[in-house]
Amino acid sequence: MLPGLMHANHYGHPLDTSDNTLTTTNFRNGPNGTRIDRSKMRVVTRDLGDSLSKTPTLLEFLKIMYDACVVQRNLHRKGILHRNVSDGNIMMAPKDNGRYYEDCVGGYNTVKYVNQVLNPNQSPKPACLVIDLGHSADPDYLAVVSAENKNSEILAERTGTPKFISRSVSKGKLLDDFYIPHRVKMPKLDEQSHKLYIACPESKYEAYNNAVDEGGQPSSEPAATRFTHQLFHDAESTFWVISWFLARSAPKDYEKENKLNAKFEMFIKGMESHYPSNDTPDQRADFSTTPETWKQILHPSLVDVAPMLSEMHKYILPEWGYRPELNTEHPEHAHEALMRLLLREIVRIEDDKTKDVVFAPMGTRNLPE
Repeated sequence: MLPGLMHANHYGHPLDTSDNTLTTTNFRNGPNGTRIDRSKMRVVTRDLGDSLSKTPTLLEFLKIMYDACVVQRNLHRKGILHRNVSDGNIMMAPKDNGRYYEDCVGGYNTVKYVNQVLNPNQSPKPACLVIDLGHSADPDYLAVVSAENKNSEILAERTGTPKFISRSVSKGKLLDDFYIPHRVKMPKLDEQSHKLYIACPESKYEAYNNAVDEGGQPSSEPAATRFTHQLFHDAESTFWVISWFLARSAPKDYEKENKLNAKFEMFIKGMESHYPSNDTPDQRADFSTTPETWKQILHPSLVDVAPMLSEMHKYILPEWGYRPELNTEHPEHAHEALMRLLLREIVRIEDDKTKDVVFAPMGTRNLPE
């Protein structure tokens, strides 16, 4: 049992009128536009989570996203990449009679969930439910296949929801060498958040700091680097989910804005218009990473999280495929960065609940047309 991950009770392949297995739409999403054959599958799960759109408060959302990162890391340690992180596949944990959490007790939790970070004596109680493993893959097995068969395409195909798919996966290749990760630092924790984090078993706080901050910084593309979908791509998708949700969020007393900020309009249109392509420019690459820009994108009631989004953005912006040694030794580094920044905000709000924001029920800001 992996807490926070969907549990499949039943599954099967839907058939057409001739009793043949249905295949997915042909979008030619493999390398160089090749066809990737996939059969459709239907899965029945026991647990039903709630949509992220129903998240009641900022604090609850931050905890959901922290635990979604935990699930992805624990899943990766079990040899599985999710590869379709989206706002539909990350849900609030089921609000049931406790059955969901009863099954989490004693579950696989090498990476600790946020409730365990805040209280080490607790069993896993994930705030999220991660679903849809339809595009998942075993990275270790497929790496061997890829090495033995140069035509292997499964880890190079484009998978994901368009607005959240990582930039290099969207293009099916490494980003230009302009994105080589020079001088990028692992985000640091302070005071209470640092104390809580390093108290967790398996914490490798300084190891990640040293690996990212002091590791080899390549000056050019590594020789014979072959693009594959890696864990840091799912971390980038998680960032796009976080930023998309927060940019569109409104407080409970929200009144329709008469004039939308230009930065907000650019962000929304850039996200909504994105579609995976080798040649079409990715407008998300033009988003500024500065705290000032994120303050303009967010509703005024949420500007306190602008520094968090800025630091996340700066970390996911580089092409981490140019650091193969880091991805081999510390494949979870991008999730580590996101979780540190999320924890910092969680602790800030836990220490002063007046900093929390109650969201408008089932509502978002008025969006540009």
